[in-house]
Amino acid sequence: MIVWKSFGASVIGASHVRAGKPNQDAWASFHRLWGDGIVVSDGVGSRPFSDLGSRAACLAVACAVRGLGANPDEDRATLVDRIKRKWVALLEPLVPRDCAATCLFAVRMEGSAVLMGMLGDGLVAVVRGDDSVAVLSEEKANAFTNTTVALSPDVTTEDWRWLSMPEEECRSIVVCTDGVADDLSDATGFVRAFCDAHRGLSTFSASRRAREALEKWPVPKHTDDRTLACLFREEVDDDWP
Repeated sequence: MIVWKSFGASVIGASHVRAGKPNQDAWASFHRLWGDGIVVSDGVGSRPFSDLGSRAACLAVACAVRGLGANPDEDRATLVDRIKRKWVALLEPLVPRDCAATCLFAVRMEGSAVLMGMLGDGLVAVVRGDDSVAVLSEEKANAFTNTTVALSPDVTTEDWRWLSMPEEECRSIVVCTDGVADDLSDATGFVRAFCDAHRGLSTFSASRRAREALEKWPVPKHTDDRTLACLFREEVDDDWP
């Protein structure tokens, strides 16, 4: 029997600790009869309520996917509309522009392909059954540009990056915020090694080890919040609870 499991972790960056600000990253996972998914979000640092925006983004994805249908990949526009509408509703009475946040997710609906979406910076990567890795990441053509695409009432399907893959081809999926992604000189190698190191662990142990890795991040003077989540398929005995 095939089951889908998940784990993740988020740690606050040194700059926010010094400033007395909360972690502006957030992550969530969900496992239901109709499907499974993970989502991470990074609040835009210049916005006063970006920490609330990132938390709302994670909840919005989980709510938007539910009841969407067997294959969300067939109607991405509807999915995007549901995400942003739910996000805005969750933030009321706050002004959405004060809560801007990125949004990266992977979702598997029962009987359909795995859909991955990315709005803003960060990284989405999937390890296939043959150990190859497919990656979604932001193209930073202009190194002097510091503008991040983020959730807003005006976001459209074209603002997102997308990747879809048959469920049976996906072994593991990792989504992470830019606090992790920007430090990876070899994203493919990192994702493959990270998934292999955590695959055999329980959800609790994997999340704890992931948190420890983020807390001991091997990049000198790293100050940003760091968040990642992993969704993976596993074959278990038929009597697995």
